[in-house]
Amino acid sequence: MSKSRRKQVEIVDVTFRSPHQELSESEKAYVRRKLQKLARFFHKLWALEVTYELVRGQHHVSVLVDADGQKFHHDETAHEFRAAVDAVVQKLEHQLARYKERLQKRGRTPREEVIETALAAGETAEEPENPAPNPTIRRTIRAPLKPMSLEEALLQAELEGASVYMFHDADANRYCVLVQVEKGVYDLIEGLG
Repeated sequence: MSKSRRKQVEIVDVTFRSPHQELSESEKAYVRRKLQKLARFFHKLWALEVTYELVRGQHHVSVLVDADGQKFHHDETAHEFRAAVDAVVQKLEHQLARYKERLQKRGRTPREEVIETALAAGETAEEPENPAPNPTIRRTIRAPLKPMSLEEALLQAELEGASVYMFHDADANRYCVLVQVEKGVYDLIEGLG
């Protein structure tokens, strides 16, 4: 299939954040060109947020992708700016490919799964209450737990609007759960053992 016939994919927004040093226009153009590779996995990338810092001669690049409502994040550090960008894009391509493959195996999109779950919850609410003799598991949800700091987990929970967010605390090397009490306020449950 030729490139001219390939379905055009829309990248809605790219936000650049650089607290200490602004990226040049040529560096931004390079990042945009590389991020365009990610668009082949989803019909719409809602937002891409690129954070850049130069720390002790090392280029630190972090990218947050919102693809069809699902968030993906990766960061890399390298001696050269372009090497860090290339590494981040390569890792994100791998994450997006694996996620899309899992969706295709299940035969549904994330939005269909959310709608199906909401409908199932609505149906159970209308049924008469019959107490079950023993607790049962309705369904199992498997989620990959990326090691991250508590600050990253709070940011991700806020970005996703999650009332419950599970993660692996990289600093304490344990599994944790954030439970939203109210907007911007969370309880932290730390796994022991």
